[in-house]
Amino acid sequence: MKKFIIIYFVISLVLGVGIYFITLTLSYNQRVYDVYYELAEEAVNTLDFDDFISMQSISYKMIHHEETDDYIIDVYHVIGKDDEKYINQFGLFIVPTSDVDYAEDIEDLDDQTGIRVIKLNGDQPNETIYETYTEPDYEGAAVSYGLSLMSFYFYAVNFEENLEVEFELYDYNGDMFANFNQNFTSQAYPEIDDDFNPGMESDYLEELIDQDTYVYPSIIRNMTIYIVLDIVFGSVLYFLIKRKKH
Repeated sequence: MKKFIIIYFVISLVLGVGIYFITLTLSYNQRVYDVYYELAEEAVNTLDFDDFISMQSISYKMIHHEETDDYIIDVYHVIGKDDEKYINQFGLFIVPTSDVDYAEDIEDLDDQTGIRVIKLNGDQPNETIYETYTEPDYEGAAVSYGLSLMSFYFYAVNFEENLEVEFELYDYNGDMFANFNQNFTSQAYPEIDDDFNPGMESDYLEELIDQDTYVYPSIIRNMTIYIVLDIVFGSVLYFLIKRKKH
């Protein structure tokens, strides 16, 4: 029986460690996901996307603010990271300020919301360098569905060279609601302009995640359930084996 107890203890310990780390990972990732949406909600309420963007970027700055009859548009230059490579992105965040039509289903085929980016500088001026209507990532997806999820939607486009572009923004019905020009100066991180803001500090992110409140209780609950079940199952199994030997 001593051999059984040792083997059972080792198996229980291994399973317990596995459950601990799986619960830790899932709970932590869920909390990061929740913080993402909390910052999104805060951004809409305050019309300030800095915290929302800083959570996902190395560095950033807002470079343009545009208002129409129905929308507010903020344009950001963002430095991100793709694997080990630093990338430049421009991001446009669109928030409606009145009742507008939008998709309530991600596969809404009537949704014509989109963006067209026209390059004005270089050897081929007036060249369309990006548009949602031809991007494979948007095939079958309703852009304005973001309004159902977060009360805003956004576009993020990578670029590698200095750009002078014209933006055309279209609503659910395919009508253009904004048209403006913007210049972007590509940055070679970490050598960036002084007016860029740093991304979110890890300490601040951990403060928002607040593991003591949102992560550890899940671990304690799952480990408690496991330990109770493990003891009950082990006791029953021990009793059956002992009874069989007698």
